[in-house]
Amino acid sequence: MAEIRIVSIRKIKIGSKVQCDIYSKDGALILKKGNIMTEYVMQKLEALGVTRVLVEAGTVELIEEEPKVPKDDGLPKDNIDKYSDTFVLKKEFEQGKDALLNKDVDGSHDVALSIAGKLMTSGSVKKELEELKYGTEGVVTHSLNTAVLAGAIGIENELPKEEIEQLVVGGMLHDIGKLYIDPAVLNKKGRLTDKEYEIMKTHAEEGYKKLCDNKGVTQHIRLMAFQHHENNDGTGYPKRLKGDQILFEARIIHVVDVYEAMTAKRCYKDSLLSGDVMEFVMGRYATMFDTRAMDMFLRTIPAYRKGDLVRLSDGTKCQVLESNPKNSLRPLVVLLDSMKVVDLYTDRAYLSKTITEFISKEGDIVRHEN
Repeated sequence: MAEIRIVSIRKIKIGSKVQCDIYSKDGALILKKGNIMTEYVMQKLEALGVTRVLVEAGTVELIEEEPKVPKDDGLPKDNIDKYSDTFVLKKEFEQGKDALLNKDVDGSHDVALSIAGKLMTSGSVKKELEELKYGTEGVVTHSLNTAVLAGAIGIENELPKEEIEQLVVGGMLHDIGKLYIDPAVLNKKGRLTDKEYEIMKTHAEEGYKKLCDNKGVTQHIRLMAFQHHENNDGTGYPKRLKGDQILFEARIIHVVDVYEAMTAKRCYKDSLLSGDVMEFVMGRYATMFDTRAMDMFLRTIPAYRKGDLVRLSDGTKCQVLESNPKNSLRPLVVLLDSMKVVDLYTDRAYLSKTITEFISKEGDIVRHEN
């Protein structure tokens, strides 16, 4: 009897002639024997939520992934090279990775200005936001993502060009102090001790000092690094500043920094779903985060991205078509069983329904935290 395997659609080679009928995991026929696996077929199947299929071993050509041997070099791990060639910022991200790992402030500054320029001339920052990867480890990827997210907030809220550039540069350099933290503390798996947490907190002041050594960095950028952990209600660090005592750009970086960090994987934690992180951020409106910065953030950053597969509380499977700028947790979706388009924010029949599950591209189901 032939070996039956469950494989990812993306593991079947393009151009491969299917030598048997392919079924979904629940037994439905989705591709007949003799058809050619094309990129279009893959996209259609994925649009239907089919990412894994049953096949007979040997009946299709599969892409075999080479085993990856992790290299422990003491530095945070980043997956910059995995960005697609269509990502408009791919070159800048590669250059930014090298500059940051080399603690090259001037180089990082120049890369950030290049990112800001491309964001401002792209016509729309939505595509760039959709290309960002959040499930990664490392200060570098975090800094690059924060730079883009902060710049997007400036652009979408029509801030002046100079402020947008400051947000991108500040986002790039806000955590530069972490590159001087003992890797044993920075990359520790598990909860930090009180002493280790105090060491970690020094990155804000350390980053400020390092940036003060560079005459090409403005005081605005230095303060964004120094103040990005200050809370609106005065409970943050290092100086327990509150409200208008905190530079406004630093207040924007603060909310973006927390959002990006919580959606990312770290050596000591798994990544959280963006919807859950958005709930966390919204729950700290006016306490941890500045109200104006929060409003700008919520108008810009989507909890769910176009193409995401989700399930509603009534069991209906949907695909996200568009984010809602008024409430990121209530996007425009298409119901995959009926292909009906529903606005979860305005459609009265769906106001009581919530998104309870996120379905990854690999078909894995992740439930939101209760």
